[in-house]
Amino acid sequence: MNEVIMTVKTEILFNNTWNVRISDPGEEGAKSHFFETIYVTLEAHINGNETNYTFTRKVEDQIKIKKDFTDLDELFIYLSEQISPVALGHLGIKIGNLGLAKE
Repeated sequence: MNEVIMTVKTEILFNNTWNVRISDPGEEGAKSHFFETIYVTLEAHINGNETNYTFTRKVEDQIKIKKDFTDLDELFIYLSEQISPVALGHLGIKIGNLGLAKE
């Protein structure tokens, strides 16, 4: 019996982190504020001819949004509401360079 083992290759297509001020503990201009860190990632999980895309948005260590896509059109429609047009364009180029787009 021949056993075929397929490995899943993961490519990080988009990764961004930023700090957001969530509250002001006192007067405007106070020296201390409360911040939280937001992480946004998009990964491609490539398994042979099939590719699954995972979009994740975390606030600190809590996952707030995690969505999986197999269709590029649905992915780009969703991402158009999540990331900037420039980032979306760079993402399209990256997917094209990896040869992940199917005709």
